[in-house]
Amino acid sequence: MPKSGPPARIRPRIRTAYGAAAVALLLATLTGCGQSEYCKAVEDHRVALDSLGEKRTNAAYLSYARAFRAVANVAPPTIRKEWAKLADVTNDVVKAQRQAGISLEDMLVEDKLTQVPPEKLKVLNDAYEAFNNTAAERKSVVKNVDDECGITLS
Repeated sequence: MPKSGPPARIRPRIRTAYGAAAVALLLATLTGCGQSEYCKAVEDHRVALDSLGEKRTNAAYLSYARAFRAVANVAPPTIRKEWAKLADVTNDVVKAQRQAGISLEDMLVEDKLTQVPPEKLKVLNDAYEAFNNTAAERKSVVKNVDDECGITLS
């Protein structure tokens, strides 16, 4: 009974082709098609990351905080702390707004702002100061994203 399949002289080439295909598949699986989980998270949240501060609303700041947290969760250990701090201080701004009973949108409405008790204004001020004191962290994450992912954040 004759053997089925390709002739013996072709079999080594087929094995080589299968081997090359298996290596390519393995590499694609391990590297996420060339993009790390970190870079993918940055890309997935790029709209929020690029628009930081453009909208001064509770909803916008909450989206910034969520974007920072999502990236922090998968960031390399060398930059994770900076992403986490950005997430924390941004979330704290929203939390302080809620505690003070005034939205970011209403901070420029004098009638509403004058109704906020002084102790709650201090909580707001502390949250804003912590947020504003993250220039070094923001600079670090922007540089890291450019270096690691080739993504330029504005």
